[in-house]
Amino acid sequence: MNVVFVISDTFRRDNLSCYGPTPVKTPNLDRLAEESYVFDNAYLGSFPTVPNRLDIMNGRFNFIDHEWCPLPSETVTLQQILSASGVVTQMVIDNPHLIENGFNYERGFDGWEWIRGHESDRWKVLPKEVTLPAHPSKLNNAHFVLPNYLRNTAWWKSEEDHFAARSVTEACNWLEEGQNAEKFFLYVDLFDPHEPWDAPKEYVDMYDKGYEGEEVIYPYNDYWENIMSEAELNHCRALYRAKVSMVDHWIGILREKVKKLGLEEDTAFVFTSDHGYLFGEHGQIGKAFKPENGYYEACRMYNEMRRIPLMIHLPGQKKSERIGALVQSPDLMPTILDLCGLVASKSFGGKANIQALQCGIFYTKDWRFEPESIHGKSLMPLIRGEVDKLRDFVVCSNTIIHHTPVVSKCAVVTEDGWCLHYSGYYDEVLKESVKVNKVLIELQPSKGKVEPELYYLPDDPNEEHNLIEGHEDLAREIHARYVKWLEEVGTPEEHLAGRRKLVLK
Repeated sequence: MNVVFVISDTFRRDNLSCYGPTPVKTPNLDRLAEESYVFDNAYLGSFPTVPNRLDIMNGRFNFIDHEWCPLPSETVTLQQILSASGVVTQMVIDNPHLIENGFNYERGFDGWEWIRGHESDRWKVLPKEVTLPAHPSKLNNAHFVLPNYLRNTAWWKSEEDHFAARSVTEACNWLEEGQNAEKFFLYVDLFDPHEPWDAPKEYVDMYDKGYEGEEVIYPYNDYWENIMSEAELNHCRALYRAKVSMVDHWIGILREKVKKLGLEEDTAFVFTSDHGYLFGEHGQIGKAFKPENGYYEACRMYNEMRRIPLMIHLPGQKKSERIGALVQSPDLMPTILDLCGLVASKSFGGKANIQALQCGIFYTKDWRFEPESIHGKSLMPLIRGEVDKLRDFVVCSNTIIHHTPVVSKCAVVTEDGWCLHYSGYYDEVLKESVKVNKVLIELQPSKGKVEPELYYLPDDPNEEHNLIEGHEDLAREIHARYVKWLEEVGTPEEHLAGRRKLVLK
């Protein structure tokens, strides 16, 4: 079958009514949920944006040996395999980070279209002077990224000029032109509702009409009380929700185009995200924070960030089905291969297998794909009811290659609802700087260790009550399972060494 795959950056799971009561209006995604397999326990693997896309494209948990980086030259991607198998592959993307600075994540697609200008994309140089919407102390990257974005978008006159609108319009145009392809894979990467939040006023008025304060459209990542008032925080929520509703509107247009072109009966539609965002939970705003001593560090991998929406609509499907099994972003690669008539996944307890339309397509003079190298597992056996689970715990993590708990924070969530927050343990006190994602982080002696925490999510979904005292043996058991898993997925020993020890108070 054909596949339309849509990923929307920073789209919190609790925006959608299929996951519980919400003030956010997403009627089109609600309708999609009513006609899809809805995954109740979908989690990211690698965090954040770029590492997550690498997980999706190569089916691996890349935090074990990569960070935010260009597409590795040795990586065989989902799109390469599909293209080599006769599936027409097209990328439509407004997410700048996968393309700019030679990151090359379009590699392997038969065709690709980059909608220019989002966030850090160095596109427009005029107008030279722009007006910030709030005091610089409240804004993230007020010296470059936000002014750059404001220059890139100064020409906008209507909703149709916004990034989600332009990307979906391009995707619809491609469907019009390519509808006669025997098989196709359309990958649509929407950076919205990622900051900056600047949806048209009619969307904002749905959530905070009459607000007259500063517009903190791209907040500084910090403890929110350090930088803004409660009214400004509430307005940030409204700005974000407005962009979510705009994204929903344009995803509805994309789905309608699939229907109008008569493609629905042989086209699967997949919707997901890469991670969430904190809007005051745990006292923070953003997905990292900058403590008083002046350096960024990863915040803990909280529930609001690690849990993601995932819906898969199969051709002709008319009703919703719920799947409670634990699934993760790397599972999407083998799932899409499966949907397209190929299989590249570890069978449950058995050896990996490949079935293809023709012999030899997974080996050329330029690259070779080893199915045993992927960590993800096709979700189709869950959908078909052949199995009831793929794994009994999930690992959601920042990169672990820098050997510092300041950066390498992760969450291990078990099937029965326990969550261990863990950041490794290093005997030597770290005093030197580390370059992470091209940002120099000055490590302080006090940050050589980050205490583990343990939560029981069925009773404490907001992770407010650390239960590690009194449950030390359970924490050690979960940690031991995590270390064994790191070994099984091939974590290099140099990155694994600092993860072997769990030290409790």
